[in-house]
Amino acid sequence: MESVSFVVDANQRFVSQKGWLAVSPVGTIWLHGQRRADASAWTRVMAMALICLGFGLVRRQEPHELWEAASCLIANRFCDELKLGQLPQDLQCDMPDLPLGGAEALLRKFCVDGCEPQWMDWLKTLTGDRAFFCNFDEPVRSLSRQPQWRDLLADGIARGVGQALQLASGTSGTSGALKPLTRALRARRRLIDHFPLLGALAASFDIEEDVRLCQQYDIRVAAIDVGARRIWMNPSAGLSEDECLFVFAHELLHAGLNHSSRRRGRDPLLWNIACDFVINGWLIEMAVGSAPNMGLLHDAQFAARSSEEVYDALAQDIRRARKLATLRGVGAQDLLGDDDGQLFTDAESYCRRALAQGLDRYSNCTARGLLPAGLVEEIRSLSQPPIPWDVKLADWFDERFPPPELRRSYARPSRRQASTPDIARPSIVKPTEEERRSRVFGVVLDTSGSMATQLLGKALGAIASYAMARDVMAVRLICCDAQAYDSGWVEPENLLDRFSLRGRGGTVLQPGLDRLRELADRGDFPKHGPLLIITDGYCENQINTSMDHAYLLPQGRRLPFLARGEVFLVK
Repeated sequence: MESVSFVVDANQRFVSQKGWLAVSPVGTIWLHGQRRADASAWTRVMAMALICLGFGLVRRQEPHELWEAASCLIANRFCDELKLGQLPQDLQCDMPDLPLGGAEALLRKFCVDGCEPQWMDWLKTLTGDRAFFCNFDEPVRSLSRQPQWRDLLADGIARGVGQALQLASGTSGTSGALKPLTRALRARRRLIDHFPLLGALAASFDIEEDVRLCQQYDIRVAAIDVGARRIWMNPSAGLSEDECLFVFAHELLHAGLNHSSRRRGRDPLLWNIACDFVINGWLIEMAVGSAPNMGLLHDAQFAARSSEEVYDALAQDIRRARKLATLRGVGAQDLLGDDDGQLFTDAESYCRRALAQGLDRYSNCTARGLLPAGLVEEIRSLSQPPIPWDVKLADWFDERFPPPELRRSYARPSRRQASTPDIARPSIVKPTEEERRSRVFGVVLDTSGSMATQLLGKALGAIASYAMARDVMAVRLICCDAQAYDSGWVEPENLLDRFSLRGRGGTVLQPGLDRLRELADRGDFPKHGPLLIITDGYCENQINTSMDHAYLLPQGRRLPFLARGEVFLVK
């Protein structure tokens, strides 16, 4: 762990007899062993040395004496703002107006305008006749690299602010101390600070790093539970901070893009793998962190493809695809939580809105890089509220049953207007019987035992309402379970009343379609439909019809075959 060490300079190697302290670049602060002062004075001078380290000022820069003066004055101003201790009596004086821009700007001012003698005397009072920044050749203590004092200072300030907020809100522990930031927590902070697209999402998820729980749930690297707003990160995976950033962003995109609810009856593992391919391609293109060394689902052939398209490609070789590993492990999903097929749960709705807000914020940051076009398109499409199924069904009726054209005729003049009694007005002619007979459609209704009564009521009620609003003459209703039951022509308004259905056995829809084809061959039904098929999806694996048709299914279900007609999902 990188830390500063305080050493008493008993032999006065670096600290002058008249000085207070000196500091080296590797974090050793040498203190005068015989100088007596109160705690407030020592707090100030030691804080100045620490701030010089944290600001990255402890380095060789010429002219060195002016650089030390500028650095100490800037550090002292920072201590004044934080109210850290108090300057010793011999160092107290009226401080100058320091320019913005830190020690570099003050050094430029000293080089151009000169440094007043009193500030050089002030520096000598602090350091004596020795340099404040000393021992540049000191080896790094048991570290393979130079300590990152800037990052440590930023981390300390962030933790201090967090602790103050916890104390103010009354949510801190008994000791009031904050836990040190792990790599995963630092990665989340970087994501919030530097990636506006995912910042709002990152702030709303907790990180769980319990090794025992990760082993219990078989989480090799990471997983996410959208409903609980929790991301599991296994610390035993040995990820670097950049790798944690990549993995954390990966799990957040699962949540923001609503991958759980978009599965819609697909194989859970195969869908998870397909989404991983797409997400990883986007993150690599955006240069978010670095991919984990243990392997990643990424293939260039899936670039510019949606998750649905990748799923269809993987489904061609399911046995091979099931051997691929997600971040949770081989044969396991990193999307945790219950998935009952509902469209857009409350947690997912929040994630979807947070991702859309991140895209709006990103659009105002021109210097943030570029986003993949596929990711932007997917976020914007999810930002649009889903069209209700009854609105889609109404559009389907409008296309097949446009409003009848109103015609007027003088054969039966209408009542004359009182203002112009001498002018005859034409009356509206009702549609002919042939036109009325053409405004019919068929309904093949699954009445098997698996069909919910509520679904039957919703579907028949919507069909009747739309048919009546569009002057549909009649509906040819055929009930299907193990066989077809032709209910004949039914007026739409009769479907709103108590209506008896036959069936409640197995599910076979093809006999009902064959019955309609027989009626079309005899001229009792339009040859090209239209036709509505109402089912719960538990039917045969293939049905054949040449008529214009559409399907009504309950939300979360899917057909066991590729539908050629439109599919409306009833909620």
